[in-house]
Amino acid sequence: MEPAAAGRDGRRMSFDVDNPPVEPPADCQHRLLWRLARALWEAHRPDSFGFCVVAGCWHENQRDPCRLAQLAQQGMRTACGQATPASPPWIAVTRERLAAGDIDPVDAVAEALWHRRHAPRPRR
Repeated sequence: MEPAAAGRDGRRMSFDVDNPPVEPPADCQHRLLWRLARALWEAHRPDSFGFCVVAGCWHENQRDPCRLAQLAQQGMRTACGQATPASPPWIAVTRERLAAGDIDPVDAVAEALWHRRHAPRPRR
């Protein structure tokens, strides 16, 4: 696992929140949620000057990521088990997208199998 990195907000995570990996990190607990949040991040990530890459996406403090990029960062934190103000909505959106068929059922099964393999085993 890569070393913990702090984002602009100073909180530590096992990934760089200002440059998150495409694939979920090893400590990710909700891989589908990671992929949803990471897709939003990709759409609104800051460029090398700190501006949102989406044309017309304006926010007051251009040195910080736009609101949607910040929401994506919170989604990735939620996926890795950190509680954030956006955690309940991110989990709800993931469940709604699954129910609506927006997420491939094969991915949902892979997520469930991953959880089963990584769940603590009961002692006998």
